[in-house]
Amino acid sequence: MKKMFLIVLLVSVCSLSQWKSFSFKAGVYTPYDLKTGFIYGIDYGTYLNENVSFIFGADLYYKSIRNDSFLTSADKLGVNITTGQKLNEWICWHFPLTAKIKAEFPLRQSPVFPYVIGGVGYGFTHVSYEKFDNSSDRSESASLTYSGFVWQIGGGIMYKIGYNSNLVFEIMHNNADFEKEEEFNKFSSLNSSGVIFRAGIEFEF
Repeated sequence: MKKMFLIVLLVSVCSLSQWKSFSFKAGVYTPYDLKTGFIYGIDYGTYLNENVSFIFGADLYYKSIRNDSFLTSADKLGVNITTGQKLNEWICWHFPLTAKIKAEFPLRQSPVFPYVIGGVGYGFTHVSYEKFDNSSDRSESASLTYSGFVWQIGGGIMYKIGYNSNLVFEIMHNNADFEKEEEFNKFSSLNSSGVIFRAGIEFEF
């Protein structure tokens, strides 16, 4: 009942507000226990007043590592053709969904707006690994998926480039330390936490 009341309250706030924002961001995610890779994010926000906004955010980190063995290289039809084979492939993605509050601090007569942002949500991390045995045309694969509570905190600057558009530069800490039960009295954990460095563009409407 409390969760339903909270959802209705948030939807009501967003629907009543007439000043909203949408942003797309891209950059680099540096997890502590995973591999550094690209991260993409979208935010949809509604302004509670001229400097404070409530934001729904979704981010996607993705990293793929493939080890290949190159066998031959030949010139065919005027182009260089290389033949190889895959040895193994590692893929990971992390997908946090968050609700955040952003507070802006306008500087007098300046197009630059520093801000701080923070919030909580729920996230998923999936890791898969596949090893190829080319001598027998077989492969061995394994995967794992974790999910749980996440929180984010950080800050950045917005640079106004138009009446309703801003460039965004942001640094965020994403905390995503997951744990799940395995066999009786046993558990396993996966720490997907890390730091996000990214830039993007925000539109206000």
